[in-house]
Parts: sequence; structure tokens; C-alpha cells
Amino acid sequence: MSTHSKILVVDDEESLRDMLVTVLEDEDYLVDSAENGVNALELLKSKKYDLLVTDLFMPKMNGFDLIRNCQLLYPETKIIMLCGGGDELEAEHGQKSVKFKNQHISVDLFMKKPWRLNEFLTKLEEILDC
Repeated sequence: MSTHSKILVVDDEESLRDMLVTVLEDEDYLVDSAENGVNALELLKSKKYDLLVTDLFMPKMNGFDLIRNCQLLYPETKIIMLCGGGDELEAEHGQKSVKFKNQHISVDLFMKKPWRLNEFLTKLEEILDC
């Protein structure tokens, strides 16, 4: 397991965000969190993360725009997108390509909610070990 990696968790759903932070800290990752893309971007501008874990649908700035900004700032940062789906979203669980509002973006992993925690942790470790 890749310990001490820096992870930024971004989700407007407080209970999910808090659960992810707790679980990841228990696995010895260094974790920061934000409730929307605007706050997350401020953190990204001040600190480099090994992994960004983000929801898609959030107020102020969606996860798609956050990922684009992150990729401009730190192209080497790994990205996991978590999302429940939506009319304008085309992505399959476990894939690396996401289409949203006729725009494409590449991520290291897309996970459709509800996902299993053990699968999330396994995939996260694989991505960080690359």
C-alpha cells in the first residue's frame, strides 16, 4: 500500500465526504477535503496532491471543471470521479473516459454510486502504486 500519499476528497454530501476522509486516514493517507469545486481549487493552488477524489455534481463548480483545472495545474495528479449518474453524463463504472455535456475528460477511474468501499480502496491503491 502506498502510505502517506496526499489525497483531496471533494463532495458536497457531508456524510460521504467525512466517511471517505476517516477511512483514508485510517489507511495512513494524508487527506484534505472540500465541499465544492471552488474550495477544492483553492486547496489545489496551495498544495500538490497525489490523488483527487471528486464528485461530479456540486454547487459553485462541478467536478468536471475541477478536474480540468487540476489537470492544468498538476497533470501527474491521479483522479477518481465518483458520481450517481445524470442525464448529461456518459460513463461506465470502472472506465477512464467520462463524457459530460458533450465534453470528454480522462480520469484514472470512474465509479458510479453506489460503489463498494472495498472496491474503492483496492482501486485507489492500484492507481497510487502506478
